[in-house]
Amino acid sequence: MRVFRAFLRYTAAQLLSLFVNIMLAAAGGTLISAICLVCTFSVMVCVLADFGINEASADCKKEKHSESRAPVRGMLGAAAAVTAVPFISRVLLCISRGGAFEFYGLFKLLDPSFLRLYNFIEPSASAADLSMGELAAIMPAAAVPACALLLSYAAALKSLRGQDIR
Repeated sequence: MRVFRAFLRYTAAQLLSLFVNIMLAAAGGTLISAICLVCTFSVMVCVLADFGINEASADCKKEKHSESRAPVRGMLGAAAAVTAVPFISRVLLCISRGGAFEFYGLFKLLDPSFLRLYNFIEPSASAADLSMGELAAIMPAAAVPACALLLSYAAALKSLRGQDIR
């Protein structure tokens, strides 16, 4: 259930980011694009961090009642769920760069949290226009959702467990 809820939170964050991108699309300046990138990135990180903190709180409550540590595998599954779409879309982007089909335009829409970053890297909607360096610059963004989720979970769990000792 945790994996499904994490994926729903990730999807909600992406939809909200898409909405922000659409609302600010008319303002095409570089400064507005940078502000939009910061906003959409922050939306995704904050939504996933909130989920991680809430799950850490729930795990601490369970630990109090059961006197055993909560297993981490549920959060690892949740991190895999929020990274699945970015990872698969990047694999498809690499395949489409070879000319099999066109995917870069759809790729940008599947990851709206970083849409403005992708437009800074390569404004074209064609995967054939991507160089290997540009493709390599796009790849690390796939890990951001999992990092936001796991780091917030770990920090909250450590903080909440520390409060129990005092």
